[in-house]
Amino acid sequence: MPERERDREQHERLFKAASNPLRKKMAEKIGNRGITREELKKELGDVSDFEFKFNLDYLIAEGFVVEKDGKLYLTEDGVDLAYGG
Repeated sequence: MPERERDREQHERLFKAASNPLRKKMAEKIGNRGITREELKKELGDVSDFEFKFNLDYLIAEGFVVEKDGKLYLTEDGVDLAYGG
């Protein structure tokens, strides 16, 4: 599947998110199955409540993750973050 075109701003957003190991790990844990906040926090292990909320809120605000019916899901950009290398 060919890589979709991105503008400079999209590349910068993806780079900034991928540069943070916790954000990348969060995206990987959410995967393509969907997961609740509680499940994600448990799977991440030793992460403070502040660090968890701050980074998850960032992923949601930047359009990498959406929350629907109590579960977190990756957007197309979130899939790129989780599996793009």
